[in-house]
Amino acid sequence: MRLAITLILTCLLAVLPSCSDDTKEPGTHETHDNQRRIVSLSPAGSKILIDLGLEEAIVGRHNYDQAVSTEVPPVGEQGAIDYEKLLSIEPTHVIVQTDSQSMPARLKQIASETGFEIVNLTRTLTLDDVQQATRQLEDRFAPGSGLAEQLAHAIEPRVDDRSSWGTVLIVMHTAPTVDALGPGSAHQELIERLGYTPAVTEGLPYLPMDAEDVHALDPGVIVLVLPRAKDGEPAPEDWQPTPKELGSLAGLGLRAVESGRVVLIDDPLALLPSTALIGVSAELERRLGALGPLGSQHDDPDDSQLENATEAGPG
Repeated sequence: MRLAITLILTCLLAVLPSCSDDTKEPGTHETHDNQRRIVSLSPAGSKILIDLGLEEAIVGRHNYDQAVSTEVPPVGEQGAIDYEKLLSIEPTHVIVQTDSQSMPARLKQIASETGFEIVNLTRTLTLDDVQQATRQLEDRFAPGSGLAEQLAHAIEPRVDDRSSWGTVLIVMHTAPTVDALGPGSAHQELIERLGYTPAVTEGLPYLPMDAEDVHALDPGVIVLVLPRAKDGEPAPEDWQPTPKELGSLAGLGLRAVESGRVVLIDDPLALLPSTALIGVSAELERRLGALGPLGSQHDDPDDSQLENATEAGPG
């Protein structure tokens, strides 16, 4: 879970755009598909490349990349690249995500000397950022694949107004603080585009809150984004939150908890702003839609739900 949080923070804390977009150094050369050797220093970029059918071309990865196989050697991270290992891999392309940082001068120098191409995704914080990165990689490596169009369809605004569901709080960690995804994050934007009303309307994309903050919000729905291990089994359809999963949310008398309106998204890459949001969007639309408006018959909890929700208190 901490690795997942590290990845999402990499995206959420970078809110200033870079002046650089897509860098082609002198000596850049075109390659056929079977000759591409891509080092991806962007976990989001890796997921997009995989969905473009280019997983076999990835020969180096970010230290905390969970999309690519662990058999692919890590080559560092933005600002801490292992240049010796990078050179030994002999890439044809290096995918970076500079966010608010400048392009590493050493990387540009090596690219110029050896002839590999640098592709800069800039950032992947918002849905627009993710769309731009997807189009950029599709245009560069797999023109006409349709992935960017698939993403656009998954995140396009819905016409239904779901405000009667109550506000929706998106939580990525529940103890000791409740860590929510707020304004400016791709996940909150996705909730809004699906027609729901976010519980948090002010603040940063990543918001640590204490129990009192959550109690004051009293959301109508809580979405727990708790990625399972890559090889783990998905939660069953009749999943109900345990006291451990609820953490500080338990014992607060929240209507979402007491009425069984807690939804789990446990895709291994659910926190990664990337084309993983295609699946996340579909799952959110299905699970939230099944709840119905506040006060509907769906809100009647059974005894097991109440027992789970009250066994643990704040913290």
